[in-house]
Amino acid sequence: MSLPSTTQRAISLRGRILAIWLALNATAFIFAGQTWWQLDVNTGDQATGVTGTGFDADKSISAILLFGLAALLFVAFSRGWLAVVISFAATASTLLLAILTASNLLNENIGGISALVEKHTGFAVGSFLKLNEPAFVTGQIQIWAWLTLTTLIGLASIQTVFAFAAIKSARQAKPRSDRTKTKQAGAELDDSISLWDAQKP
Repeated sequence: MSLPSTTQRAISLRGRILAIWLALNATAFIFAGQTWWQLDVNTGDQATGVTGTGFDADKSISAILLFGLAALLFVAFSRGWLAVVISFAATASTLLLAILTASNLLNENIGGISALVEKHTGFAVGSFLKLNEPAFVTGQIQIWAWLTLTTLIGLASIQTVFAFAAIKSARQAKPRSDRTKTKQAGAELDDSISLWDAQKP
């Protein structure tokens, strides 16, 4: 027995949204692993170049992206209001990460990369490049940082779309008790018709 066309379209749309979610999540992982900051540190004797990825700059990136993947796997095999809650939680975490990432880039906050500078040069620098002495340390944001931010915004958007689609699906789904009552009513109606037919001369 084939599914109704509306049900087929809903399943197909759900699958496409989840595929986009997966693609954006994976892309964000790849971009975050690339070089975000190219720093030049003048130690007096020589200039040392230090690079750092998004994971180096902000340890929470990997955790939130992993949560997004876990949420994707959960909602792919679940229905109802729990799927709605999980998808909105994924949306909120991704959106928060996007906001924090944008703030860090605009404020030249290199975060954990400052520890890499100290490791390579032996000199401690502040996390905010604006507060460091320009003659001592300078840095440039690489394109991968902005690509990651753009991908995070897209990921949060598709997660929001899925969350609202999950709300619509949860509202349309009948509770199990209602389905049981419908079956019982149908059975009683069939019994009444059978009884009526049996009483006919």
